[in-house]
Amino acid sequence: MTQADPAAADALPETNPFARPWELDLELPDFGAVSPADIEPAVRAGMAAQRAQWEAIATNPAAPTVENTVAAVERSGELLSRALTVLYALTSATDSPELDTLEEALAPDLAAHDDAYSLDARIYRRFKTLDEQVRAAAQATPARTPVDADGQAIDAETARYIRLAVEEFERDGVALTGPDADRLRAINARLTALSTRFATLTTNAMHAAGVANFTATPALATTATHAERVALLNRSLGRGLSGEHDTRALVLEEARLRAERARLLGYPHHAAVVAAESAARTSQAVNELLTRLVPPAMANARRDAETYAARMAADPATQPGESFGPADWPRYEEAERKERFGVDDATLAPYLELNNVVERGVFYAATRLYGISFHERPDLAAHMYAPDVRVWEVRDGEGDAAPLLGLFVGDYYAREGKHGGAWMDSLVEQSHLTGRRPVVINCLNLTKPESGPTLLSWDNVITAFHEFGHALHGLFADTRWPSASGTNVPRDVVEFPSQVNEKWALHPQVIASYARHVDTGAPLPQSLAEQLRSQGAFGQGYATTEYLGAALLDQAWHTLEAQDVPDDVTAVEAFEHAALADAGIDDALVPPRYRTTYFAHVFGGGYAAAYYAYIWSEVMDADTTEWFRTDGEGGRGGDLGLNRRAGERFRREFLSRGDSRDPLVSYRAYRGRDPKIEPLLRRRGLN
Repeated sequence: MTQADPAAADALPETNPFARPWELDLELPDFGAVSPADIEPAVRAGMAAQRAQWEAIATNPAAPTVENTVAAVERSGELLSRALTVLYALTSATDSPELDTLEEALAPDLAAHDDAYSLDARIYRRFKTLDEQVRAAAQATPARTPVDADGQAIDAETARYIRLAVEEFERDGVALTGPDADRLRAINARLTALSTRFATLTTNAMHAAGVANFTATPALATTATHAERVALLNRSLGRGLSGEHDTRALVLEEARLRAERARLLGYPHHAAVVAAESAARTSQAVNELLTRLVPPAMANARRDAETYAARMAADPATQPGESFGPADWPRYEEAERKERFGVDDATLAPYLELNNVVERGVFYAATRLYGISFHERPDLAAHMYAPDVRVWEVRDGEGDAAPLLGLFVGDYYAREGKHGGAWMDSLVEQSHLTGRRPVVINCLNLTKPESGPTLLSWDNVITAFHEFGHALHGLFADTRWPSASGTNVPRDVVEFPSQVNEKWALHPQVIASYARHVDTGAPLPQSLAEQLRSQGAFGQGYATTEYLGAALLDQAWHTLEAQDVPDDVTAVEAFEHAALADAGIDDALVPPRYRTTYFAHVFGGGYAAAYYAYIWSEVMDADTTEWFRTDGEGGRGGDLGLNRRAGERFRREFLSRGDSRDPLVSYRAYRGRDPKIEPLLRRRGLN
């Protein structure tokens, strides 16, 4: 068990549950032991303790070494991490207005706390010294192994950590002084407050409107009349444009401050700052990818719209004068899917029961690929924040004697106050430095029935597999440094393992395992499974275009200079329309997946100027999926890659590595080359 930090323990009374590490298995947070009043004192004590730890590092008179600098930084802040993990879990997944208010109140102080580290030139110089030692060793003739002042060898993982730390210090503005440094601190504090407020407002607006977090809410597919569909879509599109949930002023201020911050840091705009720390490297590379995809995607969408307009015209429910528009797309696409492939959500739902999907689908595929096993722990679930949250221990092999790999937490149901969408988070980061094993959580937003089984849509199934791909990235982490562990990789790489994992949902052996009729246990008819697989690029015209619309909006806002950001909130809608039109997207036909005013990824989360990451990652995903099925070790046995040879290679070379080495190097290590875009173009029907 990790020992409590003495400074942290002194700062909190013994009665505060955060004063010592959690006593549950693998330090799973004991949510049941926490009251809201415990959290703020723990956060503030945690900030104070970590500031003291940083000061000790900065003022250490000894020459910098891996132990007194790198390891010391990585060990710092344990109390703060415990407290924030619980705070953010509760504000994102429960109805907690008191904690929402606390999160907003703490935001500026937490931003200032982060700045205290990232703008500390003394700590930066210690990393810079270590980096220079590594570089000197690499440039020596012959090249030699770098060592620190204690004579300890600096391995490749640590050398990469040091180099990335130096780059991050420099990118975050450590060289700024005087008024510029003061202004940067003020901007960072304000941006943190604004994004926290935006996240709260968009969650409240989603619940008030009774829609999904994205634009084309699923209820459009089952709403009978055109007029009702238009009203429902307008409710969705109107979020954040007026009233108590109006987010437009927040958006404009965030865009302006991000642009000003970029200028202070020496970049032309915020998108350039984000690209510099990503796999894409430049915003030009991002825009080249997005703009390459728009023309064929929009052409496919227009072609499909003609088909659906004809269906709507022939529908007896259509009234005189009504014409096909974006509100009608989900209904008639679903009707077309049913006619062409014989499948729709109503047909599939009885075969897609939640427990089967998770345990006989998601877990089954992971066991086949990686040899891991799952054992439910209701005793640990009793300590979670809601009674329907489940916990499994994950073992690296079969049976109780197999090594314990980590814990997986599943929070599958929607509830009042819970953020929309789905996500994965790490409750405990794996690290050889701390001796910790991973604890990861998946959150979905399924509607819980009043009684009886929970039946899923096909999109729900894909989401469950997707989020578990993130979970595997965390569970398989095998790195020394916590901040390089698991999903702590560049934003435009993080979606890659989750997208790869989606593909196992349709594998013949996997779907045969979990798709069982809820009443009879009969398997999904093979003909339906084949029809599901045969859909290919069906529906990708709309899906690709709505995604590209959102990604291009993100780039448009974040390639502005500060003086070019509109001042008037009424200009937000016009800016959106103009940006999409300039990119070649007809938003009157295909609205973006997220409009600016409820684009929580960008204005309330960590994807500002990085929403393109999903398609960037999908280039690697589509290429890797082909490797599993054909070229790689997996394709040789006729099992389409569902075997331990392929799984172990992917786990060893990519999933376990986190950011301990360049993700592109990890990609090449199993794929044998860089990713190619052609598999993505084929998948989405864009070639």
